[in-house]
Amino acid sequence: MRLFDLSGKTAIVTGGTAGIGLAIARALGEAGARAVLAGRSGARGREALAKLEGAGVAAEYRACDVTDAPSVSALVDGVVQAHGGLHAMVISAGLLFVKPALDFRPEEVDALLAVHVRGGFLCAQAAARAMIPRGGGKIVFISSMLAERAVPNQAPYIAAKGGVVAMARGLAVEWAPHNIQVNALAPQLTRTPMTEGLFRDPQKMASVLARTPAGRAGEPEDVMGAAVFLCAPASDYLTGQHLVVDGGRSAAG
Repeated sequence: MRLFDLSGKTAIVTGGTAGIGLAIARALGEAGARAVLAGRSGARGREALAKLEGAGVAAEYRACDVTDAPSVSALVDGVVQAHGGLHAMVISAGLLFVKPALDFRPEEVDALLAVHVRGGFLCAQAAARAMIPRGGGKIVFISSMLAERAVPNQAPYIAAKGGVVAMARGLAVEWAPHNIQVNALAPQLTRTPMTEGLFRDPQKMASVLARTPAGRAGEPEDVMGAAVFLCAPASDYLTGQHLVVDGGRSAAG
């Protein structure tokens, strides 16, 4: 068995058109999989697809709103029909608001929970429905190091990511008899279009760097290897785990 070989496999990456999702899609493609980039922006999808194809990665873009059940079902059904099955689902679509807890509006809290928790569940559910008849598969939630170590001004986001981790564990236990491994992958603060504002905040970055033994924040490429591991045969006996990739920040306390 080739532990990290994904040749002939198909993997969907939600939020796959930018940032961490795009980096993971590239890594899965370089490991041999066909990467399906799922997102809401066709323009961004076409741009991301061009980048992957330019790097020699077999990929395609499909539109999807992860908070809408019919949209998620159409995504998974379309991929299965086109490629004969689904091996992996990486759930990376995300949303972030940074502000004091007293300033959050109810609709912002609802939006965070809709994308991360509701959307994550809908994607995992649709993926499992496709995987169970074919003997199993891999589901990877992109969580956050903040589910382990909280910071100010992101309480609803932290709650949403904590929910993702708990959900991954619950689904892992329920679907293990079907040979589906469900895990959560938690990056440190990572430079993406969604987090660019945080990187422009000198005080925020000084705080992050002071508590990170590696001496830097994350880049999307930092999670590529861990994502391939969680989607590959190498992790067939690993399920229900929260794998933190954070340069040692959570270990340092």
